[in-house]
Amino acid sequence: MLRPVEAFPVKIQGQEAICLRDPNRIAPKSLFLQAGAAFVLALLDGQNDLRDIQAAWMRRFGQLIPFEDIEGLISQLDENLYLEGERFDRFLAELEAEFAASPSRPAMMAGQAYAADPEDLTRQLEAFYHHPAGPGRDPKPALLKPPRGLVAPHIDFDRGGHCYAWAYDRLTDSQPPGLVVVLGTAHSPTENYLIACDKDLDTPFGPLKCEKDLMADLAARSGPGLKAEEFIHRGEHSVEFQAVWLKSLYRNDEEIRVLPLLCGSFHRIVEAGRGPEDVEAYRNARDVLKELLYQWEKTKGRVLILASVDLSHVGPQFGDGFRITGPVQQEIREHDLELLRLVTEGDSQGFYLKIAQEQDRRHVCGLPSLYTMLRLLDDAEGQLLSYDQWVDETGQGLVSFASLIFP
Repeated sequence: MLRPVEAFPVKIQGQEAICLRDPNRIAPKSLFLQAGAAFVLALLDGQNDLRDIQAAWMRRFGQLIPFEDIEGLISQLDENLYLEGERFDRFLAELEAEFAASPSRPAMMAGQAYAADPEDLTRQLEAFYHHPAGPGRDPKPALLKPPRGLVAPHIDFDRGGHCYAWAYDRLTDSQPPGLVVVLGTAHSPTENYLIACDKDLDTPFGPLKCEKDLMADLAARSGPGLKAEEFIHRGEHSVEFQAVWLKSLYRNDEEIRVLPLLCGSFHRIVEAGRGPEDVEAYRNARDVLKELLYQWEKTKGRVLILASVDLSHVGPQFGDGFRITGPVQQEIREHDLELLRLVTEGDSQGFYLKIAQEQDRRHVCGLPSLYTMLRLLDDAEGQLLSYDQWVDETGQGLVSFASLIFP
């Protein structure tokens, strides 16, 4: 049976192909398969044997596919950990034990999504400030007070680094916060709505220290669910990317602490026609977090809430039946800016309802993190710093993202 992985069309040397990618990064590499493999992949649901697949292929394409071809594809998937089964279970158990024993969460994307060498990474990040769509390095109007909230993308740096720079540029002129609560986006299914990790976060600049005492209090008062899915943090990039930028700014500050949390999808809530405030498990965990942050700020120092979010995900790559065109880009832009208007007005309820009423048909993956941030900040008002879109050159996909600040 095929594991829950990402599959999307790509072109390789002008030929249509399918890319398989594991969002949890348990399978260490992506696979590129011939376009016809997509038909077979859809049948790997645990209900079909080789003869069923062969018969379905004959009905669909009017020709015989040899057992050897099907077996070869299945063997390739199994060897690369894309199928459920004994091989995958053994590998996963080893990874989980290794992660549980480690005092830190490794920098999984170093050397892939960003430079692993500190000097190279410094140059890479600095270039985003000078990008044509970046903030530059000219002095900005001084903030009246340090920000309480910040929103930054979690799209990969090559596509959205300039937008990250807009967010982090606003931290350079203020005193470092004592604690940064990173509300990442969980891209894989979770049972819980808040998923904690009490490990330090490794970066090429050194580790960001986790505020472990506060995390222990949060876990004790929220229940076992908070840490039950901690392993998901290992492969999730949405917290890791913020850790890299934060440590780039505060690499010499040994006092700063971070609280790494992933926000699970609201998909079940939206489908049920409910709101987040109707879900006791979510509401209780968030309210405990809010109370603990209030107490921490009163006694130990300033808290910054950092939401790591992207916005719309549309096009064939994300399951839509339309390609990305100029009018589609404009429609998405108008939709996103209306959402961001509600966010900057501190209207958490209006923001949620706008997405829920459309059944989240534009796949706004940052919904839980943004909503949670607004509720933690008591629906504070903010300012949009930057908005942009990444568009696949073949029209297969669009991802939008933004940076915002909340004084």
